[in-house]
Amino acid sequence: MLSLRTRGKSGIYYIRGSVSLNGQTIDVKEFSTGTSDKDAASHVMAQYEMQLRNELLFGPAAKLVDGVLADAFATYLNKAERPHPSDVLRIGILNRHVGDMSLREVRKAWDHFRREYLSEHALGGQDRYRALFQAAVNSHHALHDIAPCKIQTIKFKNQRVRWLRLDERDRLIESYPAHIQPIILMLAYHGPRTQDALQIQWGVQGVDMVDERIAFNYSKTDSQVYVPQHPRVLEALQPIWEARGKPDSGHVFLNRVGKPFQDTRKARIPGGNPLRASHATACKRAGISNFTIHDWRHHWASHCVMAGIDLITIQKWGGWESLRMVERYAGVGVEHMRDAIAKLK
Repeated sequence: MLSLRTRGKSGIYYIRGSVSLNGQTIDVKEFSTGTSDKDAASHVMAQYEMQLRNELLFGPAAKLVDGVLADAFATYLNKAERPHPSDVLRIGILNRHVGDMSLREVRKAWDHFRREYLSEHALGGQDRYRALFQAAVNSHHALHDIAPCKIQTIKFKNQRVRWLRLDERDRLIESYPAHIQPIILMLAYHGPRTQDALQIQWGVQGVDMVDERIAFNYSKTDSQVYVPQHPRVLEALQPIWEARGKPDSGHVFLNRVGKPFQDTRKARIPGGNPLRASHATACKRAGISNFTIHDWRHHWASHCVMAGIDLITIQKWGGWESLRMVERYAGVGVEHMRDAIAKLK
């Protein structure tokens, strides 16, 4: 049984005693309520006693009784040594919408968030939020020895495959500013993700002009892949390399003021693709629509298939984690395949 008593001239109330339930007891060392108002102190004692009874009744799961999802989000971010900027951004959005909802109502909170915020998002984007939401909750559960929860995966097919005809490709490349064109040539002929290209360095661990090869360090899969330089890429990079004194270190690509492009992967809050504005202007000039900067990767993989390169090699060169992610390109270029089959005698 908990009890109140005053201490000192200020008459501050202190709580002490014990709470028992089902043959178990928690002894409470004396602590201050911080108030000399008896009613307020009694309220604090009642709340504390309820908390202890919940611990005796539910065990570790009692942490969920008074906890809110903001606690889980904080646990997740604090656990990561350096949270990914996109995770920080999404956690902030989740916090604003469901952070004050109870940890006892995880699925209800997820359904509310999906209904209120994600209704206009593509299914792939919704599932990224789901995975992060579940990971945050389960990090908090693991911290308090509580069984993990499972939120049903959102099924979707990532089937976007967009590629250009060769005349469209060349017209679009020519429409970019001169300092951007070598970057686009690398995207078009080697297919890296934009930031993997923008942050590439001179030298044997990046663009090796002596051996005419490129080492792509794919941050998304934490892998490194060596590929021979395409002749058009080599032709575009050779004068840049020579003009800078044939360096073996430093960024290959610089912005219009001669500085490295911002690495948005390391930003606390993502700043968007540094090439987006130049890309939009170039597409307008070239008369190309429905073609994003990331679609250069689709374009490259699609033309690899049309050139007869096998999917396993494309997977390796492109730094994809699984062959399944490359299989969507297997059906591209129907007209190309029709021309090829017609050559059979």
